[in-house]
Amino acid sequence: MWRFGTVAPRMQPFGTARTHNHYFMRNPFKKKDPLQSERMIGMIRGAATRDRFRRRFRFLRHLKKKWVVIPLVLLIILGGIGGYAAWYYYSLQGDVQVEIPEIEPPEEEQDPFNLLLVGSDSREGLTEEEQHELGADDIDESGNPITGERADTLIVAHIDPESDHVTMVQFPRDYFVEHADGELAKINEALQDGRSELVRTVEKVTGIDIHKYAQVNIAGFRDLVDAVEGVDICIAESIPFDTATGIEVTEDEVGMVHFDGDRAIRFVRSRKVFGGGDFDRIQNQQKFLSAALSKITSPGTFLDFGKLAKLKRVAGDNVVIDDHTTLLGMLDVLKRFRSFDPQNYEAYTAPNFGTDTTDTGLSIVAPDFDTLEVMFDAIRANESPKDADNVPDIDPATIRVGLYNGTGEDGVAAAAEPELVEATRSDSSSGVQIVDLDTASRTNYKRTIILYEAEQESMAQFVAAAIPGAVLRVGDTRSGVDVEVIIGRQEFVTERVVQIRPLPLPVPGELPAVCR
Repeated sequence: MWRFGTVAPRMQPFGTARTHNHYFMRNPFKKKDPLQSERMIGMIRGAATRDRFRRRFRFLRHLKKKWVVIPLVLLIILGGIGGYAAWYYYSLQGDVQVEIPEIEPPEEEQDPFNLLLVGSDSREGLTEEEQHELGADDIDESGNPITGERADTLIVAHIDPESDHVTMVQFPRDYFVEHADGELAKINEALQDGRSELVRTVEKVTGIDIHKYAQVNIAGFRDLVDAVEGVDICIAESIPFDTATGIEVTEDEVGMVHFDGDRAIRFVRSRKVFGGGDFDRIQNQQKFLSAALSKITSPGTFLDFGKLAKLKRVAGDNVVIDDHTTLLGMLDVLKRFRSFDPQNYEAYTAPNFGTDTTDTGLSIVAPDFDTLEVMFDAIRANESPKDADNVPDIDPATIRVGLYNGTGEDGVAAAAEPELVEATRSDSSSGVQIVDLDTASRTNYKRTIILYEAEQESMAQFVAAAIPGAVLRVGDTRSGVDVEVIIGRQEFVTERVVQIRPLPLPVPGELPAVCR
């Protein structure tokens, strides 16, 4: 309010801005902008959008840095792992490879090849107490402690990479043969004169070339099993206590049994508690080999750096391979042994006549060289030995034979009995059963007749293989007799039957009920 005597305030034109203590009054006559509110909203939204873009740009720039860093970190980690793996591989390969001049690889990578697998009985790495506890403190024929090394396990494996077929022949350690140097001795003793001597001896006995070589000793076998924390295998029947090795599997343990290294050695070296001796021992070794290789070559082992470190230390001290074979190459070979599938796997024991004694009193396994030759001729030709013998796959001991004298001369049938049994005997069978000796219904037969009923044809063919020149006829046989042999006046001559029968293998997945 203005009063007299004071200076009237200076009036600002309408619509001008107020400064300091001056007042602002909007021009009432100016038209209102109808889009002003929309423009204000747009300005606010624009500012918000720009702020959102700025934040997103900062996030993307941060994310971009992350996507640069993350692959870089992964690359460094993978590079470190790859570097460690490469060091591990080549370091271990250098530790285990040795030169064996006799070993030459096959000409082509896909050609069939022969691998010699050797389990050495070297006691290196075992104390005297450990040798005793593991049943490895054996003595030789002279009563002296065993020193040096022998081939406690000796396996020739023929492998066809194209078909994936494996044929494995295991030699009894007492197999009595002529060594490469001309000495007559057990085949396992060839290793005492070096790996080259062993390779030359095996090549001489079998007539085939050895292309790859792998060896592990007793201590190494124990430590390899322990490095993978033991192996589980199916034991369907109890094993009585073996005083030589200390192995025992009680009735309560029967089924899937866990073996640590010590127990594993006892198991694969035991033979006295098994009825078949060395031959049951061979089958036990093959069973354990399959289970152990499956564990060692499993992803659970190769992804465990702790186990790998143990395997490297153990293998470096106890495993040997030839210098033409890489670790990856040997691993590829060993993977083929993980599953003993009868479709692509055959296992044999080197043909023999069982245990015998030399003139000097040495206990040996007597080789069946005729059958051995047929077996390895087939292997050399990349064929199955079981198809090379040309006789039915039947156990001679299941054939009941009646021998009848059709000549009129006394004692003919009785004299023929041991000849026919011997001609049909093999490492896995004692020969045919002679269940009847008698005189034929008539005594004017010229030739020897083999009489059989139609359903026994395979049995008759087997017997005929032992009596060259005999005539096969279908007819009625006497009760309790599968095949009748009527001996004629022509000279009765027998010929040894060559029969090659693979070891029985379980069908994959079909474990005995006690192990399921």
